[in-house]
Amino acid sequence: MTSDQVADALAGSLAELGIDASAIHPDVRLHEDLELDSTEMVQVSLDLTRRLGVRVRLQPRANDTFQDTCDALAREAGGT
Repeated sequence: MTSDQVADALAGSLAELGIDASAIHPDVRLHEDLELDSTEMVQVSLDLTRRLGVRVRLQPRANDTFQDTCDALAREAGGT
C-alpha cells in the first residue's frame, strides 16, 4: 500500500466527517488545524480500517500532519 492510497482513503474519511476537501492538504494538522476530537479520530480510524483492510489506530492527541499520517500508515501496512 502506498502513501497515496492511504491519502485517498484518509481524505475520504475526513470528507465523511464533513471536512471540506479544500481544507485537506499535506501540511494540515489533524488535531490542531482540523480540530478533530478523540471521538472523531476513532471514527476515522475505524473507517480507514474498513477502507484499507488493515487495522488502523490513530492517536487521539497526536498532532501529526495529513502527510505524516499517510506516510506512517503506509509504512505500517508494509508499503512505501
